[in-house]
Amino acid sequence: MVKLLATADWQLDMKANRLSEEGREALYQARLDALSALLKVAKEESVDYILAAGDLFEVANPRSQLVKDTARILQENSSIPIHAIPGNHDLYGPGSVWEDTRITNIKHLIIHNEYSPIELKGFVLHPLPVKSKHELTPYNDYLEDVSKEERINVVMAHAHDTSYMDLGKISSHEIETKLKIDTSIVQKKGYDFCILGHWHSWTAVQKNSLYPGTHEQTKFGERDAGYVAVIEINADKDPIITKHKVGQLSWEKIEVEITGREEDEVINTIREKKEDGIAFLSVDLVGECDINFRADSIPRITEACEPMFKHFELNLENTEISIDLDTIGNLHQLPPLLSDIQNEILSELGEKPDDENLLAELEEFWRNLRNSGLIGGKF
Repeated sequence: MVKLLATADWQLDMKANRLSEEGREALYQARLDALSALLKVAKEESVDYILAAGDLFEVANPRSQLVKDTARILQENSSIPIHAIPGNHDLYGPGSVWEDTRITNIKHLIIHNEYSPIELKGFVLHPLPVKSKHELTPYNDYLEDVSKEERINVVMAHAHDTSYMDLGKISSHEIETKLKIDTSIVQKKGYDFCILGHWHSWTAVQKNSLYPGTHEQTKFGERDAGYVAVIEINADKDPIITKHKVGQLSWEKIEVEITGREEDEVINTIREKKEDGIAFLSVDLVGECDINFRADSIPRITEACEPMFKHFELNLENTEISIDLDTIGNLHQLPPLLSDIQNEILSELGEKPDDENLLAELEEFWRNLRNSGLIGGKF
């Protein structure tokens, strides 16, 4: 039996340029704190090894201070061997972080930059480091059949798992790194487990293949991030996988309806997320508001909410100025057919000026013109 901690995609020194300065500083520290938390879990769970499946650094030559901070944390936690592979972000080579003396002198950190199996206590590790972002050969082709072996065999790779992933549907940013592995083939070749990096969300693929994801969330919309896996592997038995939270920050993206709402109501809705412990919040305001709300209330909402979070952003793409029936007709000259429709509604309103259904019909008429693009601009 062997007990492992599986992790990947630390993305240390990620710039996070979308975030505020305070947010970037908080994320820098959180990624280091999550690394400390990861090492604490490994010690508490008495794992035999830590396996880190690539992209430990965001770039191959990170800032000197980041390398120093990382080395200090790893040197202070030297009781458990760490075996790691380079990923597509932190390729091995001259001038890379992997040749920095502060990293090479971490004696319990072993970097694998070749496809060379290594026998460790209780199992054989098969590292598959990224050597080129544009590797075309599926990594499973580099693996020999071990189905007749009695030893435990573990694969560590940084790749897209094509056993369930349609490469034609993933983002253009990711498809540029042509790294493929089919874990169903890995399983058929007799391997007991496959630890994967590259995707940041916790994803169990086969019963013995796992993306543990990033140890600290990297962006809005990233699901199920901030975990590591503790895996117990026994020959001829299903592995036992335990999920451990190590992430330090909570990210959330929400929609807040503003139609018919007051400024204080919107602020109170956002404040609830602060009380829930959210550190990074992205808010999409949706609906309609009058011009005064847009010009005055929205800036005040931003000013009130920014101090509540490490990072706060307010997005207005889904907001529009409400229809003002007293002025809109003077702003836009309608073609004859549309003018006839409006005049018909206005004629009925002349007879029933307080009819709410007719007023709503006229408002919806102008709203449909705006939404269809038949009249320009937001009003």
